[in-house]
Amino acid sequence: MMEVINMPCHIYEKLIIDRIANVIEKTKCDCIALSGGIDTSLIAVISVNVVRHIPRAIVTYYRNGIPRDLVYALNIAKVLGLDIEFIEIDDRYIAKILPILTEIARRGGHEDYIEIRNDVVFYATLEKAKDRCRCIYTGSGGDEVFSGYSFMYLQLLENEIDEKRRTWAYGRYPEREIANLLNVNIVTPYLDQKVLELALTIPIRCLRTTILRGKEILRNILMDMGLCIVADRIKTPAEAGAGTDVIDNEYLNRIASYR
Repeated sequence: MMEVINMPCHIYEKLIIDRIANVIEKTKCDCIALSGGIDTSLIAVISVNVVRHIPRAIVTYYRNGIPRDLVYALNIAKVLGLDIEFIEIDDRYIAKILPILTEIARRGGHEDYIEIRNDVVFYATLEKAKDRCRCIYTGSGGDEVFSGYSFMYLQLLENEIDEKRRTWAYGRYPEREIANLLNVNIVTPYLDQKVLELALTIPIRCLRTTILRGKEILRNILMDMGLCIVADRIKTPAEAGAGTDVIDNEYLNRIASYR
């Protein structure tokens, strides 16, 4: 188990910036899967403001839902000067790839819509990246490593949060499976070994403050770099951010008839 070092939180912030910047400097991906959430926004701002590397943003949403993250993605792209390529998912597209997503979810131990409605966004993004990008950044691991899930920062004790972080950091990420399937080079800065080695030593007081909203250390970095709107935003589940939260098993059964 990695030992927690009791340094001031602002020191961890500087170290996190340096280690993520090192990942970006080494990879120089020409694309980023920009959701508008804290995780991908932080990668984007470090890339632009620290490394001076400007990737193209790929923003994916479901046309029949309400993509709550879209306004944030647009704001970030404007502030950072990123070109955006939008991908609009419709029901026919979901029907076409549903057998593939169902098999990926089944292999991961999931039989229902919960994983599929997130995987469809990853699949569409990475499929586009296959022809557009040498490699693409994703925010994979941000919630798991920095205590971003609401039950972690609202319900768990500090030792329980640490246990979850250390287990989930090295767990399964379906987007990696999809990237392998599509032969796309995906780069996940939060899951880089040196970033993880540092992140898992960060004390919970730097991740969860009295505000009880999680990922405080990442929020503080975003605030310092001028992305206040994202830094202060309420956590939105990925499916709500992309608008796929309207999808359930009944919905998928109806969509399947489009094939």
